[in-house]
Amino acid sequence: MRDTKSGAAGFRQAGFVVPEYRADRLSASSIVLAAKLENMESGAAVSPFVIGTTKVIPNLSGTFQRNQPVGIYLQVYNAAIDQTTLRPAADAEYVLLKNGKEIAKQTEEWRQINDVGQRLTLSRLIDSRHLEPGEYQIQVRIRDHVSGETITPSAIFTVVP
Repeated sequence: MRDTKSGAAGFRQAGFVVPEYRADRLSASSIVLAAKLENMESGAAVSPFVIGTTKVIPNLSGTFQRNQPVGIYLQVYNAAIDQTTLRPAADAEYVLLKNGKEIAKQTEEWRQINDVGQRLTLSRLIDSRHLEPGEYQIQVRIRDHVSGETITPSAIFTVVP
């Protein structure tokens, strides 16, 4: 780091552990809570926050205004290939919980999921206009129909008035 006004400089080292994903097991990235999700045209210029064909503007605080959509983005890895379609066959359910109780559910059929090989990309905007202020949990229940495996990544966010 360098202060442009004074010229003072310093550095800091920080380590982190990269998660290990087994190649033979269904797994998923962390859920990115997003302030904005935007589909980009194929071949669009590479710019910050673009992952594949989706522009993902993260909401690092996890706090959303009541009328602001809650963006959910994640990638699923190692989905088994259905030999009849030569594509992964997986379903995803977006389950919204408040105080541990299910209050809403949206389903995404595997035919609608954007995929590249054994990687599936899930992105969804959740309408927050009808949510009372408070803390919520979003679970993404992913079921691989070929292998029979199920995973449930989750994230917590807050809705404010």
